[in-house]
Amino acid sequence: MLDALHYALGAIGSSATSWLDYPQFPRAPFALTADATVAPTTIELEFIHDNRRYQYRFVADADGIIEESLRVVIVRWKSIFTRSRSGQVNGLFGRPRVARRELALSRIAQLGDPTIQPIWEAIQEGFDIYRVGDHEVNKRLDHIARRLIERSVSLDELVTLAQIADTGITHIEVEERALPPGLAKLMRALKPASNESEESEKSEACNMTTRNDEQLSDLIAHNLLFRHGRDSEKFGESDESTGTMAWLALGTAVFDALKAGRVLVVDELGASLHPQLSHLIIDWFEDPTINTKGAQLIFTSHDIALLDSGRGDREKREQVWFVEKGGNGTSELFNLSDFPLQSRSNIVKQYLEGRFGAIPYTVPSLIHSLLKTSSVNQG
Repeated sequence: MLDALHYALGAIGSSATSWLDYPQFPRAPFALTADATVAPTTIELEFIHDNRRYQYRFVADADGIIEESLRVVIVRWKSIFTRSRSGQVNGLFGRPRVARRELALSRIAQLGDPTIQPIWEAIQEGFDIYRVGDHEVNKRLDHIARRLIERSVSLDELVTLAQIADTGITHIEVEERALPPGLAKLMRALKPASNESEESEKSEACNMTTRNDEQLSDLIAHNLLFRHGRDSEKFGESDESTGTMAWLALGTAVFDALKAGRVLVVDELGASLHPQLSHLIIDWFEDPTINTKGAQLIFTSHDIALLDSGRGDREKREQVWFVEKGGNGTSELFNLSDFPLQSRSNIVKQYLEGRFGAIPYTVPSLIHSLLKTSSVNQG
C-alpha cells in the first residue's frame, strides 16, 4: 500500500517532467501472477482540499496512461476533467491533448492552470513519506542540519524534541567543515551526474525536500553535535545511540506534519524507538488540542502493542488493518472492524490467540536440519 502511494505521488509530481526522459514508462505491477504483470494498474486517491472532496483516478500500463479523471463533490460528484488513452482531455478549456506517458494533472499543472495547479501543489506538498532504514535517518539528519543553518527550524525546537524522548541531550549545534581539496575537486566533477541521480530519486519519491536541499551546499559537510548536561564535551552523531538519532529524524517529521497539517506516511513506525515513543506519536495525531491542522498518520508496524490504538468504538477499530499472506505469496488486506468486538476487548491478546489471522506460520523445527546441514558442510 505504501509503495502504491509512493508511486502515485511520483507519477503526479514528475510524469510531465523528468519521467519523460526515461527509456520506459516507470511502473511496478503486481508480480506474483503472470496475468497481473501485464494487466493495467489502477490508482485512486480520495482527498479533501480547500474544504472540498475530490476523487482522482488514473489507470496505467507498460506504455503509459490509459485513462484518467478528476471529480469533485459539490452537491453530487461532478467531473472536472477526463482523459483518454490517446491523451484527449475533456472538461478543461484550451487543454485538448497530453502525451501518452504523462498525466494530464501533471502537465496541466505545469501550464499554470488556475483550477488544476492548486490541487497538484496540495498533493505534492501534503505528503511526507518516511522510509525505514539508516539511509533515511542519515538523510533526515543532514536535512535537519541544513534547516538549522537556514533557521527554518530552531535549536530550541530540536532540543525540546530530544528532551521529550528523555535522551539526556541539553544542547545541539551544527558543525560545518569544508571537504578536503582533493575530495572537493572530485565532488565537483561528479556533481552533474549526482544531480541527475537525485532528480530521478526525487521523481520517484514524494518530493520531501527541494532540489537545492539535496545538492551539495558549497561542498561543506554539516554535522550535528550534542551536549549532555551543562559541562559535558560535544558528541557527534556516531556517538549517540541509534534510537536517539532515529527519534530526532522521525520526531522532526512528526513535528512538521502537525504544524502543516500534512499526511505523514511511516514505514515501520517504532523501528529503533522505545514503544512508548510510538504510542506518543499516535496520541499526538489523535489529540485535537495538538493536531489542530488535521494532520494524518499512516504507518506500518510489526509492534503488536500498537494494536491497542484500535481499542474503543468502531471508529477506532476502522483505523487498524491487517495483512495476511496466502500460500502463493499474495497478500490480503482486511480491517479490524470486520470482527465483532466489544469496546474494551483486549485486541493484543486476541491477536496473539489467532482471532484475527495475519500471523506468520513459522516452522521453527527447521533450524535442526539447517544446523545439521551446516555441520556437514563444515566437516
